[in-house]
Amino acid sequence: MTLWRAVGFLVKIAIVVAIAVWLANRPGDLSVLWLGHRADMPVGFAIAIAALLLLAIFALWRLWHFLRRAPRELSSARSNSRKAKGYRALTRGLTAAAAGDAVEARKQARLAHDLLQEPSLTLLLAAQAAQLEGDDAAAERYFAALAKNEDSALLGLRGLITSALKRGDEQTAKQYAEQAMKVAPQATWAAETAHRLELKAGDYDAAEASLKIWNRSQGIDARAAQRRRSVILTEKARQALIAHADPAAATDPAAATPAAREAVKLAGDFVPARFMLAQLLIRQGKAKDAAKLIEQAWPTTPHPLLAGIFARAEANETPLERARRMERLARLNPGSPESHRAAAAAALSAQLWGEARRHLDRLAEIERAESSGLPEASPGEVSQSTARLYARLEEGERGNMAAARDWLERAAGLLPDPVWLCEKCGAPGEAGPQCGHWQAVCPHCDAIDSLTWKRPQLAEMGLLAGAGAPVSQIVDESGPLRRLPGEPGAAPDGPASAGSAEKAAGTGTPPVDGSSVDAARLVN
Repeated sequence: MTLWRAVGFLVKIAIVVAIAVWLANRPGDLSVLWLGHRADMPVGFAIAIAALLLLAIFALWRLWHFLRRAPRELSSARSNSRKAKGYRALTRGLTAAAAGDAVEARKQARLAHDLLQEPSLTLLLAAQAAQLEGDDAAAERYFAALAKNEDSALLGLRGLITSALKRGDEQTAKQYAEQAMKVAPQATWAAETAHRLELKAGDYDAAEASLKIWNRSQGIDARAAQRRRSVILTEKARQALIAHADPAAATDPAAATPAAREAVKLAGDFVPARFMLAQLLIRQGKAKDAAKLIEQAWPTTPHPLLAGIFARAEANETPLERARRMERLARLNPGSPESHRAAAAAALSAQLWGEARRHLDRLAEIERAESSGLPEASPGEVSQSTARLYARLEEGERGNMAAARDWLERAAGLLPDPVWLCEKCGAPGEAGPQCGHWQAVCPHCDAIDSLTWKRPQLAEMGLLAGAGAPVSQIVDESGPLRRLPGEPGAAPDGPASAGSAEKAAGTGTPPVDGSSVDAARLVN
């Protein structure tokens, strides 16, 4: 009992005592005439009778109130008891499902359903029990029932997505994911799942829309979303290039050019975007615009793909003119090995042996310095593509087939050339030469934007058979200008040099070309 309650109790006693004293000091009688009878009594006795009468009336009211509410309270008590038992069964069922006990989970799910009559909770447990027992059809029925309820729709759709992906039905999973994204735009997993499935299915417009929702739900930051949108637009351009390579496809390169331009604006250092745009411009006869696009990026983003498309930009130029253009490109970034590689390849095609040797020596110097920090390389090693270029130089300048063969034999054990490799699974990209062997979705693990340009480890070399052209073939223009498949004027690949074939015919030595080099590398 607190102090204030004690004080209040004392105050009440004081009031009662004061009233009693006041009445005692003022005695009197009370007469009541009712129904012909007269009753005389003291005032205090009359007050006591009135108080007892009021207490009796209050007791009768309380009894009536209890009798009126008793059935409802009894029903509520019974319902609370059922709910308590139902939630206890639900807890046990969820625990059993987490422990992998399918039989107990199903038993508790039935008990919880009978006691609770709440589908949102019991259907989830029933679906999990069905999944544990391997009854995917039953689990899908339970998830479908959950999806029909507005309160549990998101939970049901997530289960349906999982079931569809488990059986390999990505189209149905995409539809469920898009529905879940509409039901709960704030659910980051729904937007991400829809985005990935849409991009894999080639629904690029829908993938852009789901990317915006994903970004608004703060599931992906603004910079990553900008990069991802560039990847989507680049993939749209890539599909146009692949379709154009098919003679039966009627694709207008101009229709894909705006997407490629937007991709370059969003990520200026994204090499595939710039490569696709340059390809599309060349197909439209805008070779100068394509060359300018490469020159803008070369000081900060030199890449063999860009060098190769730059070399192919002018279809009717002579090898000497091409060598001069490549020399101008190399001066934009003289410290990059790709500048010297591209200039050396063009000089070899133009038979400018001195220029070719100067660039190759500088290239070898840079690569030997870089290889000292690579654990898989011996100090002072050059790359395989550099060794092939040296072999061409020895053959073309001096006709020294022994030195050329020596370089080719050494190439098999040197640093492998960079290729597009998936950061997730390590598999190479399998796209064709029209798109530089790049693609937005890894063909092996379905990872998005996971291909990076790097040198493979020795353990990965077995995966690279047929993975794409090596660097030397990308920038090597040793013969007439070679167009990409599907372009006007494209010719089948032939020997790297007619002159080398003639020399080989006279000496009994097989000609040195890209195919022999690749064979030596793969055999090793």
